[in-house]
Amino acid sequence: MRRGLIALAPLVVVCCACAGPSPVSDGGRPTGDPPSPARAFDARVERVVDGDTLIATTGGRAVRVRLIGIDAPESVQPDAPVECYGRAASDVLERLLPAATAVRAAYEAGGRRDRFGRDLWDVWLPDGTFVQAELVRVGAAEARAYPPHTEHADRLDRAERRARDADAGLWGAC
Repeated sequence: MRRGLIALAPLVVVCCACAGPSPVSDGGRPTGDPPSPARAFDARVERVVDGDTLIATTGGRAVRVRLIGIDAPESVQPDAPVECYGRAASDVLERLLPAATAVRAAYEAGGRRDRFGRDLWDVWLPDGTFVQAELVRVGAAEARAYPPHTEHADRLDRAERRARDADAGLWGAC
């Protein structure tokens, strides 16, 4: 019996690795630092576009949103191949933010839109999970400061160092 269990163990590891990282793979999500009530607003996820972009509704209008402070591998860029871990990164965000998920969001100082016209948001789940930090923690995105939007840069950098050290997500796959 013991011999049979040992033979199955590598299959379990391979199957889990193929499925991509779980947003709760090491037992805890990064929470805290919610936006101040004066800056915060409610939104609802319509759909995920890729690992760092989504469509959400707020104030009765649909907006294309780019998550601040991170960069996920590309999976839908026109005229470009899917980058290593791009599909897995999108899958992680889809598991975190399925359609109809209510979120709390905030803009940072320095402008509300990027050069492509996307709204720039920090996003929290109702349980307090900071979405960008969770994506970095599981290796679905890297921390990337785009000044002047750097309010959470130190926190995201720390999460990236831990993910790299653990070969989490893209750091172990690419």
